[in-house]
Amino acid sequence: MHRKLLPLALMYANDGEPIEGRTRLQKMVFLMQKELAQRDQSGAVGLEYDFIPYDYGPFSKELYDDLDAMIDQEFVDDTEEPLRSGKVKYIYEIEDDGEDLVDSEKETWSDADAIMQLAQEIKEDYNDMLLSELIEFVYSEYPEYAEKSVY
Repeated sequence: MHRKLLPLALMYANDGEPIEGRTRLQKMVFLMQKELAQRDQSGAVGLEYDFIPYDYGPFSKELYDDLDAMIDQEFVDDTEEPLRSGKVKYIYEIEDDGEDLVDSEKETWSDADAIMQLAQEIKEDYNDMLLSELIEFVYSEYPEYAEKSVY
């Protein structure tokens, strides 16, 4: 399984419900990866994102790079929503080509049903949670990733 399939599986879950915000997506992929490691899913080992402690907890530059590539390949759509602060919130949504990729790749995963079920659970648990609560949850479960926090 290629690591790009982790964010794609999350976006695919819950009938393609969008994921709002880069920070939220980072935390959800991080939690999914940690859960897969705890379950010792064969096929996921060695293809993980390298997360480091950063401003709002675990951060992976590779995840951003993969997202940019998936947007360029039209697997993912990123809509920009301006915020009052002058910043922009990105809303990520899987495209038809991304769904097709997940559907075709699932057949090669050793534990596709478990991975897709986990993506569903993570999205149900964290996609509608306040971002501040999600960050606090990640910090409580993985305090080593709060070391460089500005939050």
